[in-house]
Amino acid sequence: MREAFSYMFKDNMFKQKWATYFCFAFLGAFFTNLGNSPALGSLKIYAPLFLILGVVIMFIPSGYIIACIRALAGQKENYVLPAFNYKHNTFTGFKFWVAVLILSLIFGIGCAVFSAVIAVIAGILKARILAIVGITFIMVLPLLIIAYYTLALNRIFADTDSWISFIKFKEATAMIKNAAHYNKWFFIFIPLNILSGIISGVLFALSAKSIDGLAIATLVSAMIASYVAFVNAYITAKSVE
Repeated sequence: MREAFSYMFKDNMFKQKWATYFCFAFLGAFFTNLGNSPALGSLKIYAPLFLILGVVIMFIPSGYIIACIRALAGQKENYVLPAFNYKHNTFTGFKFWVAVLILSLIFGIGCAVFSAVIAVIAGILKARILAIVGITFIMVLPLLIIAYYTLALNRIFADTDSWISFIKFKEATAMIKNAAHYNKWFFIFIPLNILSGIISGVLFALSAKSIDGLAIATLVSAMIASYVAFVNAYITAKSVE
């Protein structure tokens, strides 16, 4: 367990690799945050451009972490992280986010359909509480399922590079059943990423009104997120061994 938080330092080139990852993560997060920030003022018209730029930049670090997962899956002790391959990392990151989009659309459409059915039934029965409880259940349950399967689905993407990796729940279920320590890694992964997300959210909320403040907050968030990303890579690689 402790190795997940320290393995990367066994790579004597880690500082350079982390610095490269951090630069792209910072730029991607900064432009994305800027696109969502009231600090733009009269430049709000350019918000969509900043958002798109941020997403495109994030293809590179996303693709690189997938490469790390692949490398770590086959290593036991002397961990060496892969070098950056910008072209390959960018394309892999693009595929990764398209795969995430496919999953989101399927679950989103499914939730919308079931919510509409519940709303109609509740309207006929004049049962407002039924509608609230039913729709809340329909919204929360898929999120919990996806959260639990995240590690296995990420590993499937890293192994197969498939556009439809994130809807392969049958394969993911088989992997989880055969993984002795999946739950242990899951209960490390979830709190770690929730905490990282909360820190980033708080920093953004406190600094979103000025571009300077936003840059500093994003800098701190990106430093934390960059380290967490390498921990996530190890957890994903080892969770289904």
